[in-house]
Amino acid sequence: MASGGEQQVTSPYYAYGILYLSPNFHQWEQSKGPRYRAYRRAWVERMTRLDHGDFPLNLNLEVTTRCNLACTFCSQPSLTKEQLGNMPWKLYTQVIDEGERFHVAAANLNGLGEPLLLRQLPKMIAYAKQHGLIDVMFHTNGTLMTEAIARALIDTGLDRIIFSVDSPDKATYEAMRLRSNWELVVRNVRLFAAVRNQLGRSVPIIRTTMVVTDRTVHQVGDFVQRWKPIADQITLQDLTWRTKLLENGQWANREQSAISVDMDQVRAEAIRRKLSFACPYLYQSTYAFWNGDVIPCSNPDARKHMIMGRLDQQSLQEIWQGKTYRELRALHASGRWYEHPICRHCEIPLIELYKTLEQQREAPSPAPVVASELAPDRSAAVDLVMQYLEQSTPGAQNPQSPHGGHHPQ
Repeated sequence: MASGGEQQVTSPYYAYGILYLSPNFHQWEQSKGPRYRAYRRAWVERMTRLDHGDFPLNLNLEVTTRCNLACTFCSQPSLTKEQLGNMPWKLYTQVIDEGERFHVAAANLNGLGEPLLLRQLPKMIAYAKQHGLIDVMFHTNGTLMTEAIARALIDTGLDRIIFSVDSPDKATYEAMRLRSNWELVVRNVRLFAAVRNQLGRSVPIIRTTMVVTDRTVHQVGDFVQRWKPIADQITLQDLTWRTKLLENGQWANREQSAISVDMDQVRAEAIRRKLSFACPYLYQSTYAFWNGDVIPCSNPDARKHMIMGRLDQQSLQEIWQGKTYRELRALHASGRWYEHPICRHCEIPLIELYKTLEQQREAPSPAPVVASELAPDRSAAVDLVMQYLEQSTPGAQNPQSPHGGHHPQ
């Protein structure tokens, strides 16, 4: 734990907000049973106790780095030719099989690429479901959806599908998601929902989500109104990655965050006030790239500079318990997260610390806020992005009390 009288910020849910949950979503959660509830409790408890357990709770598996779009806020277009590829079936099943031995509940078949480019995606999902995972999901830009693909995905037992839509406005959306088509994506989301409903199914859970930037933050209300008739879950996430300069850098985000603060000043003030940060990624989930490299998080610089181990040399459990992970956890647990060259410039700790600093300005000693999508009192924890929205758009109407929360995906 942090030393020297420091207050440690250990939010299990990152910079993420939930705008709407449908009755179908609540019914789905209730139907998942005790194993799912234990998994969600562990998601919080591991972070609050700084206990990484025997194995990750969630597997983020980068099934492909190939993508048919070039989004202005994504680092995928900066990948080199050598970094483009699809996860081999043998590697995929190796990780799922190991996860089954450790009773892993969840997997997100996602990374920098578009999963629907993979013909074997339904086979991958079905394999995970057949091997004990109870919460399998993936993100998609929605451009490649067809009725045949929808039926194939639904038949696998897929638990969730997350459509990344980003703006309710055609011009804004297409300016951010280059090569995409707004009408096509809207039509494809509706198509998937229609196929699911025609089959008499209530799952997969359909989620629509947006990355909030300075030019989309005022569109949040319209985003909810557009998707509420269709989606089971509507979410947003602050634009966290800005410009990455490590080793002269390869990528600069072309979008601007809705939170216009100097993150260097946030870090300095947090250190001065003895606020420390422990990263939830180190205790909850891990990322396996298509080539077998394992990293702790989705930071763009982690791909090259934070490799925890390689799956052709070690098991995932050996990597999770290995020296590189242990050293990084020790740095965070001792309150010295900023000594790591990538963590120092990562926006995840800086946003969480900013939230705490803002709370302290309003009250001398506020109780720590743990935001959870399972919290019974949803008004008790308000996400940073929603705080900003309320401050920027007085009188904004939201469909339910905004609250923070992060499912591993």
